[in-house]
Order: sequence, then structure tokens, then C-alpha cells
Amino acid sequence: MEKLLTTKEVADILRLRVETVTRKAEQGLLPAIKVGGRWRIPEGRFSDWLRSKEWLTSVKARRKLEKPIKLKTYRLGEVCGDLSRREIYENL
Repeated sequence: MEKLLTTKEVADILRLRVETVTRKAEQGLLPAIKVGGRWRIPEGRFSDWLRSKEWLTSVKARRKLEKPIKLKTYRLGEVCGDLSRREIYENL
């Protein structure tokens, strides 16, 4: 039989509050089951969930690195074309 972790144990691992872990379990964001009115997290499913989050995080980080950042720059105090500095910054 697979070991069931308590919300306190999971909160300690994730460094979250117990209430946050409970809320995530209720919302279905964390693989959990209810046993005797209390949430329990199967250790194997929790490990798989953590690995999937790690993979998603690394994919998102790579996408951020691949995408160049384009910033508009304006010299302060100058008018660019027909726009004043105030009009330029209102549209950002």
C-alpha cells in the first residue's frame, strides 16, 4: 500500500501553509484524496506531480530566455513627433 502524506507534511515539503495545501487539494490542483474527512496525498502521485511541475517550470524558463525583450525608449523632456511625453507614457 502506498504511503499517504498529511497536509502538514506536504506543506513542510512545499514550504506553504497547511491552509494553502488544503485549498489546493479542494480545488483539484494537488493530487489528493479525502480519508475520514481529512485530505491525504499519495506519496507516489505527489512525487509525479512535483516532477511534472519541475518540467513545466524549466520549459517556461526556456521560453522566456528565447523571447527577446523589446523596450521602447524615449529621451525625457523631448517631444517625439507630434506626441508629448505624457501622451507617450499614457499608451504603455
